Amino acid sequence: MIVAAHAMAMGFTLHVDDAVDRDALATIMEHIEHDLRWVDETFSTFKDDSCVSRIGRGETTVEECPPAVAQVLDLCADYRDATGGAFDAIRPDGRIDPTGIVKTWAMERVRWRLDSLPARGWMWGCAGDATVSGLGPDDGRVWRVGIAHPEHRFESVGTVALGGRRTAIATSGTSEHGEHIWRTEGGTSGYVQASVVGNDLVECDAWATAIVADGERAALAAQERGMDVLALRMREGRVVADRSPGWTWAA
Repeated sequence: MIVAAHAMAMGFTLHVDDAVDRDALATIMEHIEHDLRWVDETFSTFKDDSCVSRIGRGETTVEECPPAVAQVLDLCADYRDATGGAFDAIRPDGRIDPTGIVKTWAMERVRWRLDSLPARGWMWGCAGDATVSGLGPDDGRVWRVGIAHPEHRFESVGTVALGGRRTAIATSGTSEHGEHIWRTEGGTSGYVQASVVGNDLVECDAWATAIVADGERAALAAQERGMDVLALRMREGRVVADRSPGWTWAA
């Protein structure tokens, strides 16, 4: 069963591996959409009255905002330190911009609602990022997620399997939103897109962004932390892929 939600100017999709009562599922999705809209109203850099926008203009402080704002900014600071500055929620103009992980943080924030579903498994995804529960190689079944071509969003460069120890994938790059990642000073990145597979969706998202921003240095650091990496360059109109040793395509 597949159901969709729309919030944060994006489409979210839930795949459920079971026949679930439609009324119960509709109720859960209604709550999820409400949660996602709240995140958008709080964190959007495009809404003038959001907490993040008001902080940027000096009209309020982090302490005066809902506690979730401090939580997200603390996460951003943690990933800035972990990536050596390759992931950063401070834009070059000095304004705070936690957009790099807000979407996946919002997806994980509603995970407890999805876990209440009486289903063998589910996959929750949005714009190249996905997290799964249930099913895996031991069950003889896995979830499959396609990775978009960096220049042609409706084409795929391949499909990966999620399940078991690998429950999350995040992709950062140009296929969905164009150039929106600022490169690190002195960085050597020629990557236009990076996908990271692991067991924590927010962590995968932060490192995917860091790899696009900083290149091979960040890609190697992500692998040292147990994640698998696919980083893409464009060369004379062709996709050139750098893959970590553990990266495997779905059969």
